[in-house]
Formats: sequence, C-alpha cells, structure tokens
Amino acid sequence: MLNNVNLTGLMSPYFYPLFILVLPLRIPQWVALLLAAAMGYFVGIFTGSAGLHMGALLILTMLRPMLINLFFSNISEDDNTELTIKKFGAFNFILYVFLLLFIHHFIFFIVQIWSFQLLGFVLLKIVLSSLVSTSLILLSEYLFWNKKGQQ
Repeated sequence: MLNNVNLTGLMSPYFYPLFILVLPLRIPQWVALLLAAAMGYFVGIFTGSAGLHMGALLILTMLRPMLINLFFSNISEDDNTELTIKKFGAFNFILYVFLLLFIHHFIFFIVQIWSFQLLGFVLLKIVLSSLVSTSLILLSEYLFWNKKGQQ
C-alpha cells in the first residue's frame, strides 16, 4: 500500500507490520511466525525485495512476546484480546509499537544498504521511518477505535 512512498529520501513508512503487532495476545508463537513469514514473503514478492521484508518481520515477531511482557505486564493468563491503544493505554502502546517498528526498520534498512559508508544516512532513515510508520499506525488505531466505539 505504501510501497512507493518515499518522503525526501529519508522516510519510507511501512504499515504492514501492524498486522503482527496487534495479533491476539496469546496466539501461539509458531502461528505468529507462520503468519509473519507468509506476509513477509508476499510483501517481498510484490516489492521485489527478495526476503528483506520476511526477515525483518520474522525478527519482529520473535521479539514481540518479550516486549508484550515488558510493556503490558498486567495481562492475565487467559486474556486473548488484540493489542489496542484503548485497552492498554497510549504510552505503553506507543512505546511497544515504536520499538518493534524501529527493530524492523533497523534490520530492513541495514540489510538493504549493507554498507557502512552511509551509516549516518541509514540511521537517520531508520529513526525517521520508524516515527512516520508509528504515526500512521497510531492514526489507524485512532480511526479504527473511534469506528468501533460508534457501533
């Protein structure tokens, strides 16, 4: 959806990780990894990036349970709801989303460039792309949350 969006050469927002970020809390890890692999594979096919999206999304998915435990420690054992800003609060949700997107973008852009010559540019691109992607995801959460609240 945002494949050709490249703002000033420094920001390349990715929206697709939202699917993994808000999976139900107690989904088995192997199911989440299969979903991430399939999504990363298809995004890679359509963008011509030959596994970059899959690798970055798989690492994001592997780190997801650890960050859920870190930021959402008040989750009960039988809670299987999706992660939403409304249910878990804005501060922890924003940190969770930003950190996982930062990791995703870090892996994606470092492997994509694979050079230390442009390290400053790549690090700036990682930070700015993570901020823009987080903003888009928060905007979609807000719009979706309001839509759910009206029904």
